[in-house]
Amino acid sequence: MRTAGTGEAAGHVHQTSSEQPERTGHGPAAGAPARAASGPDEALPGLHLAVEAGGRRALLAARQVLEMVRLVALAPAAAGHPASLGTFRWRGQPVEALDLAALLGVGREPALDAQIAVLATTPPVGLVLDRVRGLHERPVAAPAAGGPGLAPVFGEVGGERLPLLNPRALAALLGQEGA
Repeated sequence: MRTAGTGEAAGHVHQTSSEQPERTGHGPAAGAPARAASGPDEALPGLHLAVEAGGRRALLAARQVLEMVRLVALAPAAAGHPASLGTFRWRGQPVEALDLAALLGVGREPALDAQIAVLATTPPVGLVLDRVRGLHERPVAAPAAGGPGLAPVFGEVGGERLPLLNPRALAALLGQEGA
Protein backbone atom coordinates (compact mmCIF):
# COMPACT_ATOMS: atom_id res chain seq x y z
CA MET A 1 0.00 0.00 0.00
CA ARG A 2 1.31 3.43 -0.90
CA THR A 3 0.36 6.84 0.38
CA ALA A 4 0.35 9.90 -1.80
CA GLY A 5 -0.30 13.62 -1.49
CA THR A 6 -2.93 13.85 -4.24
CA GLY A 7 -4.50 11.68 -6.87
CA GLU A 8 -2.38 13.39 -9.51
CA ALA A 9 0.94 13.15 -7.63
CA ALA A 10 0.57 9.49 -6.68
CA GLY A 11 4.29 8.79 -7.14
CA HIS A 12 5.29 10.66 -3.98
CA VAL A 13 5.27 8.34 -1.01
CA HIS A 14 4.95 9.79 2.51
CA GLN A 15 6.05 7.66 5.45
CA THR A 16 6.71 9.56 8.62
CA SER A 17 6.77 7.88 12.00
CA SER A 18 3.80 9.95 13.20
CA GLU A 19 1.71 8.69 10.26
CA GLN A 20 2.50 5.01 10.79
CA PRO A 21 -0.47 3.11 12.22
CA GLU A 22 -0.06 0.97 15.31
CA ARG A 23 0.68 -2.67 14.47
CA THR A 24 -0.73 -5.27 16.82
CA GLY A 25 -1.44 -8.98 17.02
CA HIS A 26 0.38 -12.16 16.15
CA GLY A 27 0.31 -14.46 13.16
CA PRO A 28 1.92 -15.30 9.85
CA ALA A 29 3.33 -12.81 7.38
CA ALA A 30 1.03 -10.65 5.27
CA GLY A 31 1.56 -13.00 2.33
CA ALA A 32 -0.62 -15.68 3.95
CA PRO A 33 -3.30 -17.22 1.72
CA ALA A 34 -6.35 -14.99 1.38
CA ARG A 35 -9.41 -16.83 2.66
CA ALA A 36 -12.32 -15.74 4.79
CA ALA A 37 -12.77 -16.91 8.34
CA SER A 38 -15.18 -19.85 8.32
CA GLY A 39 -16.65 -19.35 11.76
CA PRO A 40 -16.63 -17.41 15.02
CA ASP A 41 -13.40 -17.29 17.01
CA GLU A 42 -11.35 -17.89 13.86
CA ALA A 43 -8.86 -15.23 12.80
CA LEU A 44 -9.48 -13.14 9.71
CA PRO A 45 -6.46 -13.65 7.44
CA GLY A 46 -3.82 -10.95 6.97
CA LEU A 47 -3.47 -7.36 8.10
CA HIS A 48 -6.50 -5.12 8.63
CA LEU A 49 -6.73 -1.35 8.94
CA ALA A 50 -8.91 0.01 11.74
CA VAL A 51 -10.43 3.05 10.03
CA GLU A 52 -12.59 5.83 11.47
CA ALA A 53 -15.11 8.23 10.02
CA GLY A 54 -17.63 10.38 11.85
CA GLY A 55 -16.62 8.84 15.18
CA ARG A 56 -17.41 5.29 13.99
CA ARG A 57 -14.78 2.62 13.35
CA ALA A 58 -14.60 -0.32 10.94
CA LEU A 59 -12.04 -2.83 9.64
CA LEU A 60 -10.70 -2.99 6.10
CA ALA A 61 -8.35 -5.71 4.83
CA ALA A 62 -5.04 -4.01 3.99
CA ARG A 63 -4.61 -6.17 0.87
CA GLN A 64 -7.76 -4.54 -0.55
CA VAL A 65 -6.26 -1.02 -0.42
CA LEU A 66 -4.24 0.06 -3.44
CA GLU A 67 -3.22 3.45 -2.07
CA MET A 68 -4.10 6.09 0.52
CA VAL A 69 -4.43 9.64 -0.81
CA ARG A 70 -5.32 12.93 0.78
CA LEU A 71 -8.82 14.24 0.21
CA VAL A 72 -8.86 16.09 -3.10
CA ALA A 73 -11.49 18.23 -4.81
CA LEU A 74 -14.36 16.02 -5.93
CA ALA A 75 -16.42 16.57 -9.07
CA PRO A 76 -20.15 15.86 -8.82
CA ALA A 77 -21.04 12.28 -9.72
CA ALA A 78 -24.03 11.18 -11.74
CA ALA A 79 -27.08 10.43 -9.61
CA GLY A 80 -25.98 7.49 -7.54
CA HIS A 81 -25.77 6.21 -4.01
CA PRO A 82 -26.52 8.74 -1.21
CA ALA A 83 -23.06 8.07 0.30
CA SER A 84 -21.32 9.12 -2.94
CA LEU A 85 -19.37 12.36 -2.54
CA GLY A 86 -18.30 12.65 -6.18
CA THR A 87 -15.40 11.60 -8.38
CA PHE A 88 -11.70 12.37 -8.59
CA ARG A 89 -8.84 11.36 -10.88
CA TRP A 90 -6.42 8.75 -9.58
CA ARG A 91 -3.52 7.72 -11.80
CA GLY A 92 -5.42 9.05 -14.81
CA GLN A 93 -8.70 7.27 -14.21
CA PRO A 94 -11.94 8.48 -12.63
CA VAL A 95 -12.72 7.09 -9.18
CA GLU A 96 -16.02 7.54 -7.37
CA ALA A 97 -15.64 8.33 -3.65
CA LEU A 98 -17.99 6.94 -0.99
CA ASP A 99 -18.22 8.51 2.47
CA LEU A 100 -17.54 5.84 5.10
CA ALA A 101 -19.33 7.91 7.77
CA ALA A 102 -22.53 7.97 5.67
CA LEU A 103 -22.28 4.21 5.13
CA LEU A 104 -22.03 3.77 8.91
CA GLY A 105 -25.07 6.00 9.50
CA VAL A 106 -23.38 9.30 10.41
CA GLY A 107 -24.10 12.53 8.52
CA ARG A 108 -21.14 14.89 8.37
CA GLU A 109 -18.95 16.87 5.98
CA PRO A 110 -15.45 15.32 5.66
CA ALA A 111 -12.68 17.43 7.19
CA LEU A 112 -9.98 18.89 4.96
CA ASP A 113 -7.45 16.43 6.40
CA ALA A 114 -9.60 13.39 5.50
CA GLN A 115 -8.07 10.57 3.48
CA ILE A 116 -9.27 8.40 0.63
CA ALA A 117 -8.51 4.68 0.56
CA VAL A 118 -8.41 3.65 -3.10
CA LEU A 119 -9.84 0.14 -3.07
CA ALA A 120 -8.72 -2.78 -5.23
CA THR A 121 -11.97 -3.14 -7.15
CA THR A 122 -12.62 -2.94 -10.88
CA PRO A 123 -12.94 -0.05 -11.46
CA PRO A 124 -11.35 1.33 -8.27
CA VAL A 125 -13.61 2.89 -5.62
CA GLY A 126 -12.48 5.56 -3.14
CA LEU A 127 -13.49 5.31 0.51
CA VAL A 128 -13.36 8.67 2.35
CA LEU A 129 -12.35 8.28 5.98
CA ASP A 130 -11.13 10.54 8.76
CA ARG A 131 -8.12 8.51 9.84
CA VAL A 132 -6.48 5.11 10.12
CA ARG A 133 -6.48 4.15 13.82
CA GLY A 134 -4.26 1.09 13.66
CA LEU A 135 -3.01 -1.91 11.76
CA HIS A 136 -4.08 -5.26 13.20
CA GLU A 137 -2.83 -8.69 12.27
CA ARG A 138 -5.44 -11.47 12.07
CA PRO A 139 -8.33 -10.01 14.11
CA VAL A 140 -10.77 -12.57 15.52
CA ALA A 141 -13.97 -13.06 13.50
CA ALA A 142 -17.41 -12.72 15.10
CA PRO A 143 -20.74 -13.23 13.27
CA ALA A 144 -22.70 -10.13 12.27
CA ALA A 145 -25.83 -9.24 10.33
CA GLY A 146 -23.90 -7.36 7.63
CA GLY A 147 -25.40 -4.43 5.77
CA PRO A 148 -24.70 -2.20 2.75
CA GLY A 149 -20.99 -2.48 2.02
CA LEU A 150 -20.36 -4.71 5.04
CA ALA A 151 -19.37 -8.36 5.27
CA PRO A 152 -21.50 -10.66 7.46
CA VAL A 153 -18.76 -10.72 10.08
CA PHE A 154 -17.22 -8.43 12.66
CA GLY A 155 -13.54 -8.31 13.48
CA GLU A 156 -12.70 -8.16 17.17
CA VAL A 157 -9.84 -5.83 18.03
CA GLY A 158 -8.90 -5.13 21.63
CA GLY A 159 -12.30 -6.31 22.86
CA GLU A 160 -14.16 -4.04 20.42
CA ARG A 161 -16.24 -5.53 17.60
CA LEU A 162 -15.76 -3.59 14.37
CA PRO A 163 -17.75 -4.14 11.17
CA LEU A 164 -15.68 -5.58 8.33
CA LEU A 165 -15.91 -3.56 5.10
CA ASN A 166 -16.44 -5.46 1.86
CA PRO A 167 -14.96 -3.57 -1.14
CA ARG A 168 -16.90 -5.69 -3.68
CA ALA A 169 -20.16 -4.81 -1.96
CA LEU A 170 -19.14 -1.13 -1.86
CA ALA A 171 -18.49 -1.20 -5.62
CA ALA A 172 -21.88 -2.89 -6.14
CA LEU A 173 -23.56 0.03 -4.30
CA LEU A 174 -22.28 2.22 -7.15
CA GLY A 175 -23.44 -0.21 -9.81
CA GLN A 176 -19.88 -1.36 -10.47
CA GLU A 177 -20.50 -5.08 -10.59
CA GLY A 178 -17.06 -6.02 -11.99
CA ALA A 179 -15.36 -5.62 -8.60
